[in-house]
Order: sequence, then C-alpha cells, then structure tokens
Amino acid sequence: MGNRTFLSVTADTGEGQYEDVAFETNNFLAPLWFSLVSPEQYQRYRERLLTTWNAVKPHLDNEDLEDVPEWEAFANALNWHIPWKEAAAQLRQSLPVTLARFPALGPYMSEWLETLFTHVQTYQAPVVHLELAQYFDFYTDPLPFLEHLEDCLHLWWRPDEMGFERWNQTMTPYQWGGEHLPKIARTGDDRIITETAVTPEPVEARIAESASTKKRSSKRSENLYLWLLAILSAALFIGTLLLTSNAWLSVLAFLVPSICIVLWELFIRPKRPPSVRKESPVPSLAANRIAYYDGDSPIKLQGIEAVNRVGNEAFTVLWHHILRAEVSRPNQIELVLHAEFERLYPSPAVVPMNAHLSAEQIASAAACMTKLSR
Repeated sequence: MGNRTFLSVTADTGEGQYEDVAFETNNFLAPLWFSLVSPEQYQRYRERLLTTWNAVKPHLDNEDLEDVPEWEAFANALNWHIPWKEAAAQLRQSLPVTLARFPALGPYMSEWLETLFTHVQTYQAPVVHLELAQYFDFYTDPLPFLEHLEDCLHLWWRPDEMGFERWNQTMTPYQWGGEHLPKIARTGDDRIITETAVTPEPVEARIAESASTKKRSSKRSENLYLWLLAILSAALFIGTLLLTSNAWLSVLAFLVPSICIVLWELFIRPKRPPSVRKESPVPSLAANRIAYYDGDSPIKLQGIEAVNRVGNEAFTVLWHHILRAEVSRPNQIELVLHAEFERLYPSPAVVPMNAHLSAEQIASAAACMTKLSR
C-alpha cells in the first residue's frame, strides 16, 4: 500500500489504463519526472491548484468531503496533463544545462528516457500525465506540497551548487525515476489508435471528468456493498434469535457474512494475473552519488564540443547531427554522425575530456540529447 504516483502516456483523446503507466513510485516524488515541466506549465498548475483549494476550504469539516464537487475539482487539479511536444521542448532546454553541472545523471536519464519513449512512440500526439493526487495525502495544505514540487523543479531550472545539497546523496535508479514499466508491443486491432486534434485544455477536462465518474461509481458500489452486508447480518441475527432464543448463536449468525468474505479473500478468490510491473526489466544502474561539476563541460545547449584527432581545431557538433557517441578508448569519446552531416565536420570528431569527467557519463548525456533531437 502507500500513496502512489504515476507517470503515464496516452493519446490526446484516450483514457489511461494501467498499461499506459510508464513509471510508478510509492510514497515519494521522482525527480526525473519534473524535467518535463516548464516554468509556464508550473505557474498554470499552481494557480489552478490554489484556486480550487480556496473553493474547498468552506467544506473541510464535511464528513463526506470526497463527495463534494469542489473537492473533486481540487483532486483533479493535483494531476498534470502535458502534451509531449511541450514536454520535449522543455527537456531540450533544461537537460543540457543540468547534465553539464551533474554529468553523473546522464546514465540515469538515458535509461529513463528509453522507457519513456516506448510509450511516447505509441501515439502520434501523446500526452504525458503526472498523477500526483495520492501524494497530497501527506499534506493538509497545498503550499507545503507546492514547495516540495519546486524543490524537484529547481534541479532542472536552476542547477546551481547552492541548491545541490538535496541531491548530493546516494540514490538508486528507482529513487530518481520510479519503477520502470516499458510499453508492451501489441498486435492486430490493439495497435489501431484513433486520434483527434484537440487543444490541451479539453484533454484535461475529459480526463478529469472520467476520473470523477469512476470515483463516484466506485464510492456508490462500496456503499451499496456495506448496506447489503449490514442488512444480511441484521436479518440473520434477528431470525436466529427468534428461532432459537440463543444470544450467542445469534451473534455467530450475525458474523457469518463477514467471516465468509474474509475466507473468500484469503483462500478462494482467484488471484490477479501478474501485472506488467513484474515483467519489467530492473534498471541496470546501481545506487550512486550525483556529484556537482563546476568545471568547463563539453555539453552545451545546442550541441557538444569536439575537436579533430590532432586537437588543433575545435567546433560544436549539433545534437541532431549526432547518431551516437561511443567511448573509443579510456576517457575518450568519438562521435558517429548521420551520413548527411558528416561533411560538415572534421573526421573523426572527438570530445575533449579532462580527468574530472567520466567518458561513460558524458556519452550517456549525449545519448539523451540525440534521442530528443530525432
């Protein structure tokens, strides 16, 4: 159990199912998720959350708060819905800056993007959903909740040494990005996806309406089952008491429905089939400390710095010109370019490295940017 968060990807008109979940966490926020959020996206999110919270305040003492429309609006506002085009644009802006300061994040981010792309590439116009509603259960007011979000966002917006203390600790791939749930390839009719061009706001409205409908339906079903159980237990108690005049036997009869339900859950009820999560590959990276680097990094906003083999000519290779970055020898990276761009640069293009940088980390950082540039 716990308060889970989910990052899922759907078509812009599609309703998300568990198979659409790319990452999942339990009782914490994954910092890598927030690399997708721009300052403008966050500002709209913050305003919507505080507006809906102000509408909830007069109802906080209501015992049936979760059934109040204002609460449902607030719960829906806790979740983010970001068109992939906007998320990818934010990644292209923030990722080079962060990876230049925290190069050890490169392998974690590269592995995380591999899983994310298995979902994004399924749709023509994907929408990324950050489902954070359960995580708010740790709070009683949205302001501390928003402060926690901002702590994660600043890693991507302002990756300076002053704000580094939180991240200067040993963290696992799970703590950075959550549990990886790659998209399973489908065949036949399951691959047919019907999409309609719509604006982001109606997307959020439809998703919110769907979530609200499912929640109300689940609540009604739960209440119905409780009432039926209470009526059945009361009928058995009264009937047994009238027939036998035995109080202990009547109490036992009263408990029979509850005992049957417990036995059903424990021994008889069919087990759920294994979830996708059980089959997902475990990230290969170990826990690591992400060190801050304050030197001159070859990672730049538009591309990566390189030199010719002799080292007497320096140039910047644009991200979308790079096919892959290979560690050719200890602490040396060679860039393999797309054929149509090879003539634009001296060959081979070698990334200059110093003793404080790891070739594997820089190559992983370059891999992240080439993925985003395709």
